[in-house]
Formats: sequence, C-alpha cells, structure tokens
Amino acid sequence: MNILTVARIDVNNQKVSFSLLGELLWRRHYTKIIVFFQSVDEDERQLVSLFEDSFKNGYLSVLVLWHNDTYTYTPYPKIRVIHLKNYMEFGELQQRNPYNLNQFPIHIAVVEYPPRCFSFHNRQGELIRSGYYYKILENFVKHHNGTLNPVFVDAWAISFDEASIVDLVNNRGFSFIPTYLTASRHYESSDCIHFGKCYLLVPAAREINQNLYLLVSFDRGMWFMVALLLVILTALIALIKRFLFNKCDMIESIMYALQVIIFISGQLLRQSFQYTSRIYEEDLKPLQDVGRTKLGIHTYTLDYKTFLALENLPDIIYQRFFTGNNTEFNINRKNLNIVNIYMGMDDTVDLLLYQQIYMKRPLVKYMPEPLFTFPMFVSMPHRLPFIEYFNRHLWYVTDSGLLKKFKVDSKWDGIIYIVVVTELSGYEPLSKVNALNIHKYAHNY
Repeated sequence: MNILTVARIDVNNQKVSFSLLGELLWRRHYTKIIVFFQSVDEDERQLVSLFEDSFKNGYLSVLVLWHNDTYTYTPYPKIRVIHLKNYMEFGELQQRNPYNLNQFPIHIAVVEYPPRCFSFHNRQGELIRSGYYYKILENFVKHHNGTLNPVFVDAWAISFDEASIVDLVNNRGFSFIPTYLTASRHYESSDCIHFGKCYLLVPAAREINQNLYLLVSFDRGMWFMVALLLVILTALIALIKRFLFNKCDMIESIMYALQVIIFISGQLLRQSFQYTSRIYEEDLKPLQDVGRTKLGIHTYTLDYKTFLALENLPDIIYQRFFTGNNTEFNINRKNLNIVNIYMGMDDTVDLLLYQQIYMKRPLVKYMPEPLFTFPMFVSMPHRLPFIEYFNRHLWYVTDSGLLKKFKVDSKWDGIIYIVVVTELSGYEPLSKVNALNIHKYAHNY
C-alpha cells in the first residue's frame, strides 16, 4: 500500500516501459508513480500521450518531471494536464482534491438477478432499477459525481459461458458487474461485501396420511412399551371393577385402558373426536439426505466446473450435479417449481423463500447444511483506475448501515419483481392467499 515507483521513460521506449510497469505494479496500479520523462522537443502532445497511456493502465497518482517542470493530470471528463509549481503541490493536490468523476460515464452491466440487480416497471409505467449490488454502485457513482450508464446483459442466455464472462468484464467497456461472479485470474475483485453460503433448495416434507399416524409415530421398542402398558392398565381396571362393582368385563377394561393410553377422556364412544396436529415426513437436513430423493441438482452452466472442484462433499452430491437450460433453471428456481434440486447463495435463497411468507405450509425449504462458504464481491476489469476509491466507499457503505438498508429494500423490491415477472410469464402464483397479500404491498408501486 506504501509503494513508491520511480521510472525513467523515453518517448521511444514508452510502450516497453509501460509494459514493464504493468508487470511490476500488477494489482498495485493505484500507488504513486514518479516519472522522469525524456523527449527532445517540448511538444505537449507527447505529455498528453504519456498521461493517456497512464490512464489506460489505471495509473492516477502520476507525477511527471519533464524539461525541469513538474506535471500531473486529471482524466475526468477528459485528459487534462496540470502544471505544478513544485513537488509539494502534488501531495497537497492528492490530499485536498476529492475523487471527482466530473460526470464521467460509468458503464455497468445490468443483469436480472434479484436481489443483487434487477429492474421492473411499476404501475405508473416507470422503470425501477433495484438490487443491493446495483444500489452500492449507484451510490458510489453519485457520491463521486459520475454518470451511471446501465446496459442490459442477458445473463441467462444459453450461450453465456466462461469465455463470455471474461469478454464481458474486460472487453466490453464495463467498469462493474453488479452480481457475484466466481473468482478468476482474468478479472479483478473488490473487497468482500459479506461471506456468503450456498444452500440447496429442496421440496418441503410431505404430510403423512392421518390414518398412518399411530403406525409412524412409534418404533418397535415404543410399541412394546405401549403393549406392556396396555396389559398392566387392563389388569388394574379389571381388578378395580371386580372389587368395587363385583363384575369383570375384560373387553370393557381393555377399551378403558386404550382410552387412557391415547389420551381420550370421558365415556367411550361418547367422545369419538380427537384433535391432533399434522405430522410430516422428516425434512432434508444434512447433505447426505439428498440420497433420500430421486431429484438431480440442476446447476447453472458457469458454476458447474466450480462445484465439481469442491472438496469434502458427500459422493451423492457429485453424482446428482447436472447442467441444463439456463433459462429453465432461472424460471423454475424463481417460481419455486422444484422439479429438481436447485442451489443458491444465502441472499438469493432468502428472497425466494420469502415468497412463502403468507402460506400456512411452505412448499420449498433449504437444507441448513451449506455446500460451501466464500467471500462475495463486485467483479471489475483489471487496472480499473478507481478500484481503491471504490473499495474505500464500500467500507463506508458497510460501516454506516447503508448496505443493510440496501439489502432490505432490495428484498421487498425483489418480491415485486418476481410477482410482476410471474404474471407476465403466465405462471400460476404459489397460492392465492400468498399472491393476494403480496399484491397488497405491490399496489403501492
């Protein structure tokens, strides 16, 4: 973080010099650089060319000594050379001048991935862009007086592969990708937003037929104890009736004993109704429980190799991984149509399951044992000039509580997005009651 680079660059070896600087300052391009620039004539266009190459490589803190004068530059909204009176002015300029983009356009790739980044039209026909990744970027650009230029990218296209990701980040002019991408040496990562966990979305346990309640409630040992207790109670009731009423009816004694065991009070047959809570099959909890189902684990194409490379997972998990149509994956998971097992990060899972908030019994649950845990970040191209400023802003957003607010707002907006998309796609809502209550909130939009 405290690197100071001193370089001597000649007009004739400028490209070679910047290539060498690129290797030496890999991921440290935001540190200070002092350049002794050599040229025969005093054509300022040569100085502008030097600063243009500096900006392309992400070097912002550059002090140039040229013909016994000192210079630096500002790149926003275009390259502008600044003549300095002395060396000290460079340091003062760096400290007192906040990072001002001067309405410089910042291009970001807008994807449809709630709750991180998504968009929809409200009831007034206005375009609403939301998502806590998007809000972080929007807040950063506004804070530094830039112009946000969102460009839609269909991340769910079938042809969207690893090569497309590298091209998207590095070659299409985007400064940020507002969703999580698997860490790669091909592009840069911001500081960690939070540690995310990946969970499996599975069907909720099915209800057991009420006629089977007594059969499934006890194991063999418990049935033996019940039978033994029934014999003892029957004998006691028969003895009591013998001494008190001088009669002994074994069938009646057995029925009274059975009443006591199954907690039915009053006279036999006069109260024949029994209130019981519903009983369900056991939920899937540890990852090994995937073997209790016949469902495969549908994975997104870009994540398939990453998941296969994970270590220490049960063998049944690796056997169930498969890839398919990414669009189908997105639609089924978003609408909780669990024809397969789906995976998602904790923020995505929290949003998807929140659709069931008004349902008496959820249709889908998540397995509490995560597949893996890793830091989540914003992806950006290498040598982005303002990576250092963005990371600093990210910590400000986190410490101030804004990030928490962005997540809460994005969660509600994500529900509206799912409802709108579900209606436009012609799919049935999860339940009439659930859809009705969600629409009460959606009506405000």
